[in-house]
Amino acid sequence: MYYSSVAFLALVCFMIINYDIMLKKQEDFKNIVPAVKEYRWFLYSVLLFFIADLLWGYLEAIKLVTLLYIDTMLFFTEMAFAVFLWTRFVIAYLNDQSSFAKVFRYTGLFFLLAQWCVVLINLFTPVLFLIDENKEYIAKNLRYASMLIQIIMFLMSSAYLLYVASKSDGRKKFRRRAVAVFGLIMTAFIIAQAFYPLLPFYSAGYLAGTCLLHTFFLEDLKHEQVTRLQLLLENEKRQKEELATTRYVAYTDALTHVRNKHAYVEIEAEIDKKITEHELKDFGIIVFDLNGLKYINDTYGHEMGDTYLKDACKLICETFRHSAVFRIGGDEFVALIEGSDYNDIDTLLSGFDRQIEENIIKHSVIVSTGFDRYDPAADNSFNSIFVRADKKMYERKRKLKEMGSI
Repeated sequence: MYYSSVAFLALVCFMIINYDIMLKKQEDFKNIVPAVKEYRWFLYSVLLFFIADLLWGYLEAIKLVTLLYIDTMLFFTEMAFAVFLWTRFVIAYLNDQSSFAKVFRYTGLFFLLAQWCVVLINLFTPVLFLIDENKEYIAKNLRYASMLIQIIMFLMSSAYLLYVASKSDGRKKFRRRAVAVFGLIMTAFIIAQAFYPLLPFYSAGYLAGTCLLHTFFLEDLKHEQVTRLQLLLENEKRQKEELATTRYVAYTDALTHVRNKHAYVEIEAEIDKKITEHELKDFGIIVFDLNGLKYINDTYGHEMGDTYLKDACKLICETFRHSAVFRIGGDEFVALIEGSDYNDIDTLLSGFDRQIEENIIKHSVIVSTGFDRYDPAADNSFNSIFVRADKKMYERKRKLKEMGSI
């Protein structure tokens, strides 16, 4: 039972280490592991070999001859199948189309077919193994020949991988060397198995080799992929920040830092679409126009005119804090009134107008306003609301001039 205990522990460890790539969807690893399909098939074949090896130790211990014989046939079959699938993985991993790859592939296939033939012949003539009258397992010459061929194939794969790795660089070189070491490990354990047929060296070799592949091949690939994704995310974040900065510059008025005419045209189109689709409810527009900007520019210079514009914009933004404000012309602004500003619009407008009337006396910023609401029954575009608000703004401008504004 010692043999089965070791094989069982090897099987459990193997499943714990490789459960993710064996049981999860292949697509999860498609962009991480090269030749993931071939690698998964190789792992499945190793799993079947572990099961056959575990059963062999148990059946050999309790001397169930018929079942032991059948399992031994499966043992040798799975052994050859795993080697064949290993050759397919190595070729696919390297994406190799060379003459050596073709020879290596056909050698693996030839070994698999030859092993099957030998297993069948062994039913009639014990050339691979036999179980004698004492129910003891006896290894025959072709068993050693089979193991010699496996040693040659694993050494071939290791030598070729080391050769390719020597022409590689970085992490790729490291990973190819790790895959090459798998073949060397298997070679050492197959030699031990040849000398000690009643000890589970072959299973131990596969366990050690697949542990190495998982740690230095798969995990390294995953780490590299994570690093690559982090770089992509950082680049994406930087691009978004650059795009946001570019958009801010493109849609912001350089003097007053409110939204500019480009932004206004874009939002006008969005509102027209919402009106057409009947998605707009409570909404209004205030049109603002500065009184006397031309006089200030002509009398005190454009620098003073710019200050006048910024002061006027500050007053608008401080009053209508929850509304989008746009500078759509030299001395003309528009505010889109929604939400809390819309609910308090009468109070806000009254306060703003009182401030402007006080400013006439203080010779400060004078801003004319015109407000109108969206009427779903009458308005079929943004412009229709704007026209009414603009008309009211001119009426207010006339009244302010009568009150003494410039």
